Amino acid sequence: MRKLLIILLTFCGLNHSGWAQDYHFSQFYANPLYLSPSLAGATDGGRLIMNYRNQWPEISKAFSTYAISFDNFFPQFNSGLGFYLLQDKAGSVGLTSTHAAFQYSYNLMISKEWQVVPAIQFAYGNKSVDFSKIIFPDQPPGGVGASGSYDRLNNEQIHYIDMAASVFVYSSKYWMGVTIDHLSRPNYTFLNEESKFDYKYVVFGGMNIWTEQRRRTGMQRAFSTSFRYQHQGQFNQLDVGVYWHNSPIELGMWYRGIPVFNQSNSKSLNQDAIVALLAYDLGPLRIGYSYDITISSLGWSTAGAHELSLIFEFNQRGGLRLGGKRPAVPCSESANPLSSKGGKYTRKKRRLY
Repeated sequence: MRKLLIILLTFCGLNHSGWAQDYHFSQFYANPLYLSPSLAGATDGGRLIMNYRNQWPEISKAFSTYAISFDNFFPQFNSGLGFYLLQDKAGSVGLTSTHAAFQYSYNLMISKEWQVVPAIQFAYGNKSVDFSKIIFPDQPPGGVGASGSYDRLNNEQIHYIDMAASVFVYSSKYWMGVTIDHLSRPNYTFLNEESKFDYKYVVFGGMNIWTEQRRRTGMQRAFSTSFRYQHQGQFNQLDVGVYWHNSPIELGMWYRGIPVFNQSNSKSLNQDAIVALLAYDLGPLRIGYSYDITISSLGWSTAGAHELSLIFEFNQRGGLRLGGKRPAVPCSESANPLSSKGGKYTRKKRRLY
């Protein structure tokens, strides 16, 4: 089973369907800039985030994904700027994907209760592979000699420019966002032919069910629910979960899959994993760990996935945030795309620029 999965990793990375799917993070709200450009500048100041995901650790060199991002809010311009760098490594043949993006968001108030944040993203991508580590089926025994499959491969590296756009809407209790990625539909294949990225659509949102702030300690309790739906080509995925925040500890659990849909190549249910989250706040620093419990047909042979996140906020200027007129988004820390340490459950007013 393990050898079969390694082979699939190698060839799915070279064919069209393998490259067409984007990177994945279970803690999607702990990687907000990758989720939506509208979340750039989401706090009252600066924010530095690091993410690491080790998928299928039972398989040697399966999937490892690293991300680092930085964003800042500029109250004098009602705007946020963000940057993230992401790298994904897969398989023993050195399949490596690198993605760097710059983001700009602008904040608008459409009513006393509702805020809208449109945004745009410009990105650079690079994909590379070491073909010398691949032995093709039509290659002579021992891996030495000419191969017709090897001759079809054009480059060991691909470079492309891409764009994305998003909009985020929220009130004191509800929030929802939409992101459309790969607007330029760049070419991504190593072969001597054209094959472009499919548009990627992401819809996410949530609701703050209950919140409480203890006056004596200033600590907060909250219970919220959220979701994320992704569609790209023939790929569909839904994450639905709940979060319980009892400062400084946060617990979360959610389900990933769409059990009412069958997978395209089998009669099994399209379900992937149950994800459990544990997070801890250390002042301006938040540390989160999650584990994917595989419930798909792969079972326990892959050992699920481990994911770590670090979020550090600094220069937070809650009192200066547009004169205290920018409304706060309710929800728990990791589920809160506009998490703000100071008074994030208070209602504030703000004029439309």
